[in-house]
Amino acid sequence: MNREYVPAEPASLAAATAEEEQDRRSKPEHEGLGSHRWYHVPCAELLNAAHQSVVVINGDVPVESACETLILNGISSAPVWDKDKNLYAGMFDYRDVVTYVLVGLSKDTPIDASASMEFKELVRLARSHEPVPAKLAADISQRNPFYSVIEQTHLLQVAALFSSTIHRVAVMNDAGLRGIISQSTVIQYLYKNIEKFPDVQSVFAKSIKELGLGTKSVIAVDGTTSVLDALKLMSKNDVSSLAVLSVTGGIIANLSMSDIKWVLRSSKFNLLWQTCLQFVGFIDSEQGIMDGRDKLPVFDVLETSTLGYAVGKMIATKAHRVWVVERAAGPPLSVVTLTDVFKQITPVLDPRED
Repeated sequence: MNREYVPAEPASLAAATAEEEQDRRSKPEHEGLGSHRWYHVPCAELLNAAHQSVVVINGDVPVESACETLILNGISSAPVWDKDKNLYAGMFDYRDVVTYVLVGLSKDTPIDASASMEFKELVRLARSHEPVPAKLAADISQRNPFYSVIEQTHLLQVAALFSSTIHRVAVMNDAGLRGIISQSTVIQYLYKNIEKFPDVQSVFAKSIKELGLGTKSVIAVDGTTSVLDALKLMSKNDVSSLAVLSVTGGIIANLSMSDIKWVLRSSKFNLLWQTCLQFVGFIDSEQGIMDGRDKLPVFDVLETSTLGYAVGKMIATKAHRVWVVERAAGPPLSVVTLTDVFKQITPVLDPRED
């Protein structure tokens, strides 16, 4: 699905810029960067700060090769270019990989008559064990559409999307695709430059409980659940990860859709029928061989932890969520996601103030 998020007209952007300049000049000089509004930062500034290399997947390569591209570049998503249609077919991420795997394993499940011709072709190829082009799998999960904005778009418009179900947008200029801005890109920028944004700093200083976060129900499985059943549960509940619990109910691991890369990369589909605990042990071993880490981190924080601490932990572990617990190694009470963070820090303004 290819969608375009249309930002303000250039004339409106110019007017907003003039108003910001007048507003800046009218404020005391000692306010300096502390008076800067984070949501008026243009997308181009984030891309400049991130020094991002654009990764685009050739739509004709098979899903397995597209997955390998994500792994080699250490990213969770990339746009897919369809040269035949001369457009971006969509975004490809690990949700799509999981959906592709589940479709291939569900040979007895009838196809919805209203499904698109592209989806029906993907199902046919997957179930007959033929290569599936990445352009057919792009956004097969229907959770990662291709949205685009221009370089001058302010973060307020992007953050409004990130407060919903969208996790990344493509930034375009006259030459084409300039880069990708994700929830993580914005949060890392704000966290690194927090002293410039007192409004964000004040929110980050409050506890998870004080902000009313940590009230979502937890999707979790015990360690004896098969990896395949865990993936089905994630897909059914539209979540990208879940907690793996011990016999006493404490969190012993975090299982994510991105962990499907270990199945595809090693061509060990038998791992899908292992227990979550066995699978986590396998990942621990493989991860240790690759980068020396001997244990996967458990992403949990206390109710009394500040939102800033939770955000710092998500950045450090490259996670999109943390589990909220009452005590260390205790059972999960809830979960806080990057989407929750955006809902907390994104102001609701009159369009004329943007």
